[in-house]
Amino acid sequence: MTYGFYLCVSSCLIVLQTTIVPYLPLFDNFYDLPALFIIYLSLYRPVRESLPVVIFLGFVMDSLSATPFMLYITAYLWLFISMIGIARILRLEGRFRLPFIVVSGVLIENLIFMMTVFVLDSGFRFSLTVVRSIAVQSLWALCTGSLFLVSFDYCHRGWNKIIDQYIIQKKGVSKNDSFLKSKKTTF
Repeated sequence: MTYGFYLCVSSCLIVLQTTIVPYLPLFDNFYDLPALFIIYLSLYRPVRESLPVVIFLGFVMDSLSATPFMLYITAYLWLFISMIGIARILRLEGRFRLPFIVVSGVLIENLIFMMTVFVLDSGFRFSLTVVRSIAVQSLWALCTGSLFLVSFDYCHRGWNKIIDQYIIQKKGVSKNDSFLKSKKTTF
């Protein structure tokens, strides 16, 4: 059922990113929302559970965008790997941990995209517009990234709680009861 949650959140983020965010002037330079979900997966979920979702999100974004194929899959995989590394190496504590990780994730994704453009277009030059866009995305990430990550975690916990309650009601057995029945105690 966890993959059902991932599918719902991924679909909502992709629809929001591709249909609503580009048409709101306030969010003109907003960061990539599916990338934020990749950051959530790298921080809160196990690798074997998250990796298929990362590849799926990259494939869907590659299919919807006009970028070279495999750009989003590559960017999301590198983002996923680097966020796991940053979280393990730095071990930041307290309220500065999440904003720092989200901002670094946005910067890493932009770096991957700029390297791709630089490789494909030898005439690419950094302009003030590119620097301004990255700075605005970083500020958005600093202000809203932690809120999104905590919201994803809260929704995922709520989803699991609802699913567990449904399964308990459907089967009529709780996890502890089934464990006790499987263990035959003798006195």
